[in-house]
Amino acid sequence: MIKQRKTGEILAVFISIFLGLSALIASHIWSITNPAAANYVLLKVGSWLPGWWGIGTYAGKEMIGLIFWIVSWIILHFILKNIQVSLKKWLTVFMFSIFALLIITWPPIYHAIWGWLPTKP
Repeated sequence: MIKQRKTGEILAVFISIFLGLSALIASHIWSITNPAAANYVLLKVGSWLPGWWGIGTYAGKEMIGLIFWIVSWIILHFILKNIQVSLKKWLTVFMFSIFALLIITWPPIYHAIWGWLPTKP
């Protein structure tokens, strides 16, 4: 007989993906707002990835997102594994939040949020 999984495990996946993507976006915005300090740290953190020198500071951003995703997934899995939730409702929340994060990462949007002028040609 196949064991029926609790839906809390799936909710842990949704939340961890959101947190990992949020960390990636936050590190990207940090590298834009304070490049002198951020790029040094991001290059150090990213040096753990194979081939990091080819993508520069993005390796650090990827590493921060990866760490947030995996650590939050492990923690949330153990916290939420025994609960039942409405997956339809949480899938809708997840899709909306991922869409909102993608909109925020679009340069015209985050430039407007931070009050930056577009670059001149």
